[in-house]
Amino acid sequence: MNARAAILGAVRDGLRGASVPPLPPPVEPPAPLAVAERIARFTAVQQKLGGVVEAVADRRAACARVGLLLAQKGAAVVAASDAPLLAGLGDYVPADVALLPPDAPRERLLQADIGVTGAQWGIAETGTLVLASADERHRLASLLPALHVVVLPVRALLGTLGEAFAALQRDGAPAARTITFVSGPSRTADIELTLVVGVHGPKALHVLLVRDDG
Repeated sequence: MNARAAILGAVRDGLRGASVPPLPPPVEPPAPLAVAERIARFTAVQQKLGGVVEAVADRRAACARVGLLLAQKGAAVVAASDAPLLAGLGDYVPADVALLPPDAPRERLLQADIGVTGAQWGIAETGTLVLASADERHRLASLLPALHVVVLPVRALLGTLGEAFAALQRDGAPAARTITFVSGPSRTADIELTLVVGVHGPKALHVLLVRDDG
């Protein structure tokens, strides 16, 4: 105890009279990006990551574009989430393409050539898509097929990762049990850092930015 008291006494003596440096001034958060700038940044980053971004006018135009992609890619099976923006997608799917709902058996979903989902948020600074399970059943459709097509409303395109984290909070808790962040096609690096695309997920990502999702 004597040694302990001596140590504590030395600490007290050392701290006595010590000045505490003032706290640095708070850092002002950056001004929110304008819509056009968010779109431009998101598109540029996605392109660097190997993704494709395309603007469409509205929900019907998005569904029509998906139907055209199915025909162009020669898809036989497509898996779709239950996103409201995809309502009516079946009207645009070619007659020879099987359209699977999100609750289809896993074995059937594994056969899908293309997965079509929505996204709850997009992040302009990182080109990231945020998929929350509480708002949409899309996990397998976004992870299993070789091509992942995402329909994202422009209004859901945020500027920064911090804005996304704030949007994902509800009453101080995460908004969903499963939150997936997608930045471009799937990538895997081995121990020698050799990057391979599409080993554990989609080999390609196509984002349709919907200007009017009403």
